Amino acid sequence: QELVRTKNDLIGLPTDLVLLESDGDRMSVLRKVFFENPELNAFLSRQKEKKQLLGKYLRLIGVYKRSFIMPENCNVEYPFPYVYAEYNKKLLAQKVMDYDDVLFFAYRILTENEDVVRMYNSMYRYICIDEAQDLNFSQYNVIKAFCGREFQNIMMIGDENQSLFGYHGSDSIYMTKRFVNDFSPMIINLEENFRTAKKIAEFANNLCHYDSISNCVYEGDIEAYMFPDDDSEAMFVVNMIERLNKRGHLKIEQVVMPDQIAVIARNRYMFASLEKELGRRKIPFCYKGAAGIENESDFMKVFDLSIRIMINPKDFIHFNLLKAMVGRMEFAVGSEITGFQIVNSLLTNTKYEGMINSLGLMDGVERICFDDVLLSLRGLLPTLESEERFLMSMDLDQWRLHWKKHCTIVPREKQTLSSFRSLISSGKTSTEERKRGISLLTANMPRGEQYDVVFIIGLCEGVFPDYRTIRGTLQQQQQERDRMYVAVTRAKRLCYMTCPRLRRMPWGDIMSQQPSSYIRNIIQ
Repeated sequence: QELVRTKNDLIGLPTDLVLLESDGDRMSVLRKVFFENPELNAFLSRQKEKKQLLGKYLRLIGVYKRSFIMPENCNVEYPFPYVYAEYNKKLLAQKVMDYDDVLFFAYRILTENEDVVRMYNSMYRYICIDEAQDLNFSQYNVIKAFCGREFQNIMMIGDENQSLFGYHGSDSIYMTKRFVNDFSPMIINLEENFRTAKKIAEFANNLCHYDSISNCVYEGDIEAYMFPDDDSEAMFVVNMIERLNKRGHLKIEQVVMPDQIAVIARNRYMFASLEKELGRRKIPFCYKGAAGIENESDFMKVFDLSIRIMINPKDFIHFNLLKAMVGRMEFAVGSEITGFQIVNSLLTNTKYEGMINSLGLMDGVERICFDDVLLSLRGLLPTLESEERFLMSMDLDQWRLHWKKHCTIVPREKQTLSSFRSLISSGKTSTEERKRGISLLTANMPRGEQYDVVFIIGLCEGVFPDYRTIRGTLQQQQQERDRMYVAVTRAKRLCYMTCPRLRRMPWGDIMSQQPSSYIRNIIQ
């Protein structure tokens, strides 16, 4: 991305290109291609499965971009080549590029400018590619172009048995065959797995029906427990942390330090009892994740998207995300002028209609009183199912903390909706200090560093797996299992999975819980 940003003029690209990060944003651009062209719009309207066609086109665009095939060379029937070309024009007109563009643009810069290749070869003496079993065509060819004709100091590390999904066209042959043929490297086979203990690997692979267990050096341990309530669950976790820190464990050679311990939950609100217990015993901990607001409830996700539309009525990307959230993809902006009028029309006759009055408190107001907005939203809580009610209640507490911090930064007369949302995005309203200690992570965090010991808490049916995925499609259920797989495999040596029999809700109710289907058969 840095190469494209600094050398874009060499292939005639506009300056200041911004990366379009999500598939939802890419889909929004594709929809705009169809809706703004009468012929394409008519073609789409004749399709029985409109959503499936758009999804197919978006996937095909990605496939062709990753194969470095341009629209004029596509061997696909009309109108796909034209749609593909218009999609690219729309991106550049908005000064954005998608992930697949980054690789193609980088490839063009390197192959069309030998001076750039020589410059980078002189800057970097060695290249190391990790997880090389997941390389795809475009990634491998960018690497090859980066090396040029003479550079040979390159090493690839990977395990072809872990090339599980063929994600984005990835294939282990780029490591095992293409790299071997192109660079004639020395091949060293590592037979022992130091990354994940045997019992943890077995559980994770059984969870998702994978078959990829190598020779594990460590036996490790994985255990599951059920406790009377969430306070008892938290006490167990903290007791174990103290014991590991003081006395270590038979299956770990050294005392386990706090920065080698992580606690994972499906959402951040499952940490409430644990945070209190850690604080009471003065054990440092830190959240790993985004500094802004992470809404867990559907209602607050809709609220946040609505705010963005109120701030910028021409924000078609978040407008399309909001339409998808409320289930009104056919909705088109009519004579509405303001962002609130758009949101009002869109939410009417949906299950989110009740928040229109709350949003109206911010319409046309110079200085917002966000405390009144939060109070109004709390009035919706009794109408929701218990899990959504729990998540929304905790989301509201999070928004209140961000607003409180905003009020300490911005003068009273300048406390506008736009300034509030802008400071949230920049992370300036975050109340969390970045410090060392026990790491607290949510299951939505991407795959990252590992820890000697991992606790996965709150493993109740409806929490993890999430109640929405239980009712969802098979694909959504598999994605949820993948989240659990990633959570489990963050543990190198020990993994403890826990759930409470009873949970106390923020409004005072005590809710009976069932253990997650992921651990039901191994609870001790």
